[in-house]
Amino acid sequence: MLRIALVEILLFLAPFALYALWRLLVTKGARLLADTPWFLLMVSGLLAACAGLVLLLWLEPGAPPGSVYVPPRLEDGRLVPGEFRRVP
Repeated sequence: MLRIALVEILLFLAPFALYALWRLLVTKGARLLADTPWFLLMVSGLLAACAGLVLLLWLEPGAPPGSVYVPPRLEDGRLVPGEFRRVP
């Protein structure tokens, strides 16, 4: 869950970082925050974050219908990861 949150935060902040880098290269750091298109950057960040969520939902199929989640457990001193199992 933390990985998903970090990816979404980075996708949202990417347009801001790219704009700041471009602005630093073009103006050599002078007046970095002046005339910044905040609304456009926020909309671009939200679109990138939404696209990331849609892509994540498309790539992660989830559990099959009718399955039951079995949480992680210790078996013979070994950690067995959680999994989804079909119910007969």
